[in-house]
Formats: sequence, structure tokens, C-alpha cells
Amino acid sequence: MGQSRSIEISVLEARRKIFNKLCSAYRRSGQDPNFGLLAYNVMVELAIPRNLFAEALDGFADVRGELIVEMFERNGERYIRLGETAKYNCSD
Repeated sequence: MGQSRSIEISVLEARRKIFNKLCSAYRRSGQDPNFGLLAYNVMVELAIPRNLFAEALDGFADVRGELIVEMFERNGERYIRLGETAKYNCSD
């Protein structure tokens, strides 16, 4: 397996971890529309290197171009949350 293939697998694994973390948090929030997690805390908790985390976030668009995971700022901090269409894929 080449290095680029290994990186691709690492990015996919990082996306899976991020999505699962956001789904769990979204459900725990009672599906609060203002829900969001500090991006830095998610990166640290999931032990994803910064460059891999950024690449994983960049790839969160579905085939229609809608964001699966959105990044936003609140009080000068960067947060991430599920996009509207992704919320329907977070079932118990």
C-alpha cells in the first residue's frame, strides 16, 4: 500500500470518528439546533493530528454539495456541528 493510500484511509477513519462524535453529542443535546462542539477539543479527544483533522473536515460535503459537518465561529472560537441533512443520519 502506498503512502497516499495510507493517508486516504487515515482521512476516512478521521471523518468516521468525527461524524460519530458529533452524532453522539447531537443526540445528547436533545437535538438542539444551536449545538456545536469546540473543534480543537474534538481533535484532541479523538487524537487526530491537526493536518489530518483539517483534511477530514474539508472533505465533509455530500454529493449534492451540502455540508455534512459545518464549521462556525462563536465568541472567537471555532466549533463544528452536523449539517442539516446529516442530522437525519444520526439515529439511535
